[in-house]
Parts: sequence; structure tokens; C-alpha cells
Amino acid sequence: MRHLWSLIAGVVIAPLAWAVVAFGQTVMGEVYTAGAPTGYSSKVLLGAGVLVGAGLIVGLIASLRVSPVGPLLVALLYLGSSALLIFAPKTGADVFDRVQKDVLGHDVMTITPLKSGIIPVLGGVLLIAVFSGGRWRVWPGTATADTATTTTTTDWTATPVPAATTFDTTATTTESTSSFTPVSPAGATTDTTASPWGPPPSR
Repeated sequence: MRHLWSLIAGVVIAPLAWAVVAFGQTVMGEVYTAGAPTGYSSKVLLGAGVLVGAGLIVGLIASLRVSPVGPLLVALLYLGSSALLIFAPKTGADVFDRVQKDVLGHDVMTITPLKSGIIPVLGGVLLIAVFSGGRWRVWPGTATADTATTTTTTDWTATPVPAATTFDTTATTTESTSSFTPVSPAGATTDTTASPWGPPPSR
């Protein structure tokens, strides 16, 4: 998916960067047509700022860690255009020698970046992205890995537990009946129905 987004970015950035470079060079060319300026010129600032902006646009796919598909597409377009102008100059001029009238008050020539050599330079820079092996690999953290779902089945089958030993805690109580036979004084009659402790003392 990231290769597709990189391809789309390349399709958008290739003509956009070319147009911005052409505009910046047109502005700078107007400043230096009558010679080098002797003081501050807003046109120089505008032209330089536009060219820096073109570099930032190309840098989006040239230096960031994006898929190299987009940079490769732009590099092929830029280098192919340069080759066309070199090996078939008449055809190249017919294709690229166009003038965009009144762009923010300037007439922009689209062939200027090719003539100045900026386009082939940018194409060579973007071509380096193809040789970066790390940019072809999937980014860490975005890989779509087939994660196997592990289902843990717990065997709840009860293990036979030995029967608990039942202890008979019933104590055997032996009832012991103690018979106390009181000893009576000599000559006295013992009343067996009386208290076993004997009669109360007489007063």
C-alpha cells in the first residue's frame, strides 16, 4: 500500500516541482537581466524563496523514508526529459518550450529548468533512492504479519482424588459408677438410702 501512495506522490510532485523551479528561475532571470542588483530586491527574495520551496517539495520523496517507487518515477521523468532535449533537441523544444502567461505577474518558461540543468540534477538525486535497500523493506511496526491465534484449551477433567479418610471422632465413653460405702461407727445402723456422706452430726 505504501508503494501506491509513493507512486501517487511522485505523479503529483513531478510536475509541481518542475513548475515551481521554472517560476523561481523566471523571477531570478528578470532580476539579473539588466545586471546584478546593487541593493535589496524583493524579486531576489521571492525567487530564492520559491526555489527553496521547490527543494522542500522534492525533499518530501527524496530524503524521507518513503517507498522508492515515487522517487524512481520522478527521476525517470526528469532524466528522460533531459535525454530527450539532448538527443532530440528539436522534439524536446517542441514539447517543453512553452510559456505560461501572467503567473503572478510573470511569464514562466517551462523549458528553463531543463536548459539550466536543475531538472537532470534533481533526477540524479532522486535516482539514489532506488539503491537504498532499507527503503524497499517494510517499515518496522507497519508490517502485516499473519499472527496465528493460539487457543489454549484447558483440560478441566477432574483428576480422581482419593476419598478423604473419615476419622471416627466419637469417643467411647465408659461410664464408671463408683459406689462409696460409708463406714459407720460401731453399733450404728447404716441407712443405705441416706446420703453417701453419712448422717449429719447430732447437736
